[in-house]
Amino acid sequence: MKKLQHLIFAVLVLSLGGCVSFTPSGPIGPPAQTAEKTYAHAAMIDDVRISDVGIDKDAQRTISNQLTSQIGQHIERGEYFQRLIAFPAKVDEEDVVLKFNFTTLQGKRTPHPGYFPGALLTLTMWIWVNGPIYVDKYNLAGELVIEDARGQRLASSRKTLVRNQNTGFWDRDYYNMSLGDAQLTQLVEDLLKDTSTQLLSR
Repeated sequence: MKKLQHLIFAVLVLSLGGCVSFTPSGPIGPPAQTAEKTYAHAAMIDDVRISDVGIDKDAQRTISNQLTSQIGQHIERGEYFQRLIAFPAKVDEEDVVLKFNFTTLQGKRTPHPGYFPGALLTLTMWIWVNGPIYVDKYNLAGELVIEDARGQRLASSRKTLVRNQNTGFWDRDYYNMSLGDAQLTQLVEDLLKDTSTQLLSR
């Protein structure tokens, strides 16, 4: 019995790597649903800005390029605007420019405090019934400004997403190599919905 307990403990220790910090950076998924009403003109997306000081300049540029493309696809699928245009096309008088800025992109995975005692007391049954193994912590913040062709602000929104999420062995995020993709997608959707409502109410 003692040998079995030692073996179980060794397996539990090896299955955890301690605290791991990561940067949620997509990929941005498709919208949960299309917009209730479409803005009847075109939109252009400026290069997404990453201003989180905890991310180095090279990584900021890489994430910016990725998110600019992915958010564009998200907007097209969501039918927020009549059409999406890109440089070198020019913005017409009734068209708009979208400026995203992500000020915080922080994630951290830590062992769940109940994991070790729970798994030991239940002889690892805790794992198989999807008891939490990790706590995934997200701290995301971003803003979206919509301007007209002359640079006048038409709508703006700032949103944060702070969440502690329990993750078990059978959960999608247990083996997810892009942790935070769903949370970042939600933040983008929240920004788009808020600013679209403001824009359409003008």
